[in-house]
Amino acid sequence: MTDITTLSHQGILRYPSHKDKSPRIEAAAAESESSIALEEDGEKSLKAWEKPGTVGAIRRAVRSIQRYIWDDPDKPKAEKFFLFKLDCFLLSYGCLVSGMKEALGMGGSQLTYMSNVFTAGYVISQLPAVILATKVRPSILIPTLEVLWSVFTFCSAAVKSVPQLYALRFLIGLCKGAFFPVIIYVIGSWYTKQERAKRVTLFYCTAALASMFSGYLQAAAYNNLSGKMGHSGWQWLFIICGTISLPVGVMGYFFNPDFPENTRDFYLTNVEVEFAQQGLLDQGYKALGASPWDRKKLFKIMSQWQFWVLPFGYFFVQASYPVQQPAYTLWLKSEKYSIYQINVWPTGQAAVGAVVQIIAGMLSDSKMLRGKRWQPILVTQAGTFFSAVVLAIWNVPRRLKFAAFYLSYFSAGVPGIWYAWYPDLIPHDHEMRGFLIATSNMCGYINSIWFSDAVWRTAEGPTFKPGWIAASSFGVAIVLLTLLVRFLELRDGKQREFVQSGAHDLEVPVSQDSEK
Repeated sequence: MTDITTLSHQGILRYPSHKDKSPRIEAAAAESESSIALEEDGEKSLKAWEKPGTVGAIRRAVRSIQRYIWDDPDKPKAEKFFLFKLDCFLLSYGCLVSGMKEALGMGGSQLTYMSNVFTAGYVISQLPAVILATKVRPSILIPTLEVLWSVFTFCSAAVKSVPQLYALRFLIGLCKGAFFPVIIYVIGSWYTKQERAKRVTLFYCTAALASMFSGYLQAAAYNNLSGKMGHSGWQWLFIICGTISLPVGVMGYFFNPDFPENTRDFYLTNVEVEFAQQGLLDQGYKALGASPWDRKKLFKIMSQWQFWVLPFGYFFVQASYPVQQPAYTLWLKSEKYSIYQINVWPTGQAAVGAVVQIIAGMLSDSKMLRGKRWQPILVTQAGTFFSAVVLAIWNVPRRLKFAAFYLSYFSAGVPGIWYAWYPDLIPHDHEMRGFLIATSNMCGYINSIWFSDAVWRTAEGPTFKPGWIAASSFGVAIVLLTLLVRFLELRDGKQREFVQSGAHDLEVPVSQDSEK
């Protein structure tokens, strides 16, 4: 094994004292000091961005921008390499699976009319999955479900009766439902406060980008493969889905790193894992197993404000995001635009949503906001609120209406930031974080069913006035709830400082962020 002293000089390993608040910053400082060398003429050597002239100025500008769009360039080289490997394996795997499922159109009623049984399986599997993930390695649990998902998808191409298709859709829902909450749980368990939001939003936006291409894949299968080798177009689509998803599922056995506390992946060294564990502990996050599941666990969770606020908050997030009906497409049809314009122009909404998500995540993690989440939520929500009000009025200039349809996807930046906030709001209980991720997704998914039927009825198109009014109303609700969550976060932070001062001996749910 590599000598510990050597690694300390390289800047990757340092065992901070209890007084240290930013071990990664100090590690960077240690590397910076150790990298300074004197040249033979006695002058200090300069790094590329420290040199005078045009090239040095450009390098400095690039590093300044990098601080806002990705990680701090002053991090030690070894830490940068650790994050690079984690992104390449964990994040790329999560994004690939998420985007694949959207692009392949495996979203329930898109392929069949079996959405009810699919939804039942999708919802039922989430809570057991996040609880099992603390007992069974996610690198075993999730890839196994992905492989089963592929097998059931293959089987769907050979069904002979409606009951068979019902059963398979239920099983596919079971397998798919476990992926999202567990992968969000794993991502949030590896990255620190100023590394997390951009990764979660990047994972989130893959689904939005993939939805831009799902129609092309389905159309190609139906138009080009229907009747080939005795199979219909819909059967070929299932075969294509299974063929693509099976190797991705197998890849998860090697790419999913589990949690920092139980990882055994080949691409992370023991020293890197220890460094990741220490960095998270120093930011106040309890480790996996510190508060394990038992008979009283659920009651402990229900006694805390996070259980009652965060899941309903996520429903508000989804209700304020007006994607329940293809309103833009239906309006273009009613205005007699061309088929090309009807098919292509609405894809720009998904592009707007993806860009906003990524920018919001980067700014939330940046040096400017230092890991705060509430400001990006308010700003991105404001764009959709403006659009919802404009479209609720409806009789506005045509250019403003076009702009409103695109800006309505601004709140696509909210869900990823919302989930990235969970570790900061629940640092005291690792298992509770996973539980509330699943509970929130279930709450949003179930409530969106009746919500869509109540205010986004097809008969209201293409104006959908009740839907736009509801979106703007829930936009106000999520803004107010975000401010409430921020207040509770600050309160918990003060309580923790009080406890750490030794004045009181109580365990309280706290957040590290106590700055306004």
